[in-house]
Amino acid sequence: MLEVRDLTVQFGGVKALSGARLTAERESVTALIGPNGAGKTTFFNCLTGLYPVHGGSATWCGKQLVGLPAHGVARAGLSRTFQNLALFPSLTVLDNVIAGAHLLGRAGFAMGTLRTPRVRAEERETRRVAEELTEEIGLREVRDEPVSGLPYGTQKRVELARALASRPELLLLDEPAAGLSSPEVAELKQLILDVRERRGLTVLLVEHHMGLVMSLCRRVTVMNFGRTIAEGTPAEVQEDPAVVEAYLGAPT
Repeated sequence: MLEVRDLTVQFGGVKALSGARLTAERESVTALIGPNGAGKTTFFNCLTGLYPVHGGSATWCGKQLVGLPAHGVARAGLSRTFQNLALFPSLTVLDNVIAGAHLLGRAGFAMGTLRTPRVRAEERETRRVAEELTEEIGLREVRDEPVSGLPYGTQKRVELARALASRPELLLLDEPAAGLSSPEVAELKQLILDVRERRGLTVLLVEHHMGLVMSLCRRVTVMNFGRTIAEGTPAEVQEDPAVVEAYLGAPT
């Protein structure tokens, strides 16, 4: 249901993406992998409206994503986490998650200024959604604590909860296992599977932890130098000569 074809992005004279492609089935977990600098995060930034796209198409459930602003992409059903945590460190866990839930609101500026009954009802709803998510993601005990004082692994969970607060259909995770210990990676894998099953999500993740990728994902897309070099099952891409060369170099 996610189909990306010939995605091209250029910064000045540099092509960051050159005809990149990817497909992901609905309610699947798909990985996007590749060496550092392959263009994976740029790919995510294009899908989510943060970077302009100069060529190609990206559709989710038939909806064209290319050309939409970031808030339009979010309303189309996409949400994401970031490679480097993008939380509000001085706010509590609950307030960070509430920030993600505000996309559910429909009241405009004037209603917000006047504090109309509709605005108050929407605020109650966003708080309820955020409280449920802190329970679901295992953050109930710390939800009233500032994010800045929490362990890194816990902050990763906060960002996941915030991404889920907008009730997405497609969840993009940018290196969710980075900086986590082995037990935390195992917990992350189970959490992704549980969330996907409960919410009927499609998950696309950029990840360098190959153990997590190979055990979690049904399909893997491999990028190098801004282009897609392989697609298939984990077993298929592991044996692909282009993938081996990208990671290990050409034989001499």
